Amino acid sequence: MEIPSELRGRATVPLWPDVGRLLGIGRNQAYEAARQGEIPSLHLGRTWLVPVPKLLELLGYRADSQVKRTAGEGSSVA
Repeated sequence: MEIPSELRGRATVPLWPDVGRLLGIGRNQAYEAARQGEIPSLHLGRTWLVPVPKLLELLGYRADSQVKRTAGEGSSVA
């Protein structure tokens, strides 16, 4: 699965509305999750930004292949 086009070539994206919409959460939930450290973010004055590499990790993308991770991938069962 490809990286969403709105994230390509960007170092950071705004917490709201960009990240909230990608995660399918509302404005208040996005800011609360950022305050609690559940969404890695940078708080600069009144602006909240999320580093794209951390967001991709949160969304389940692997840095090495840009492929969305599936449940159980990489685990072995003996």
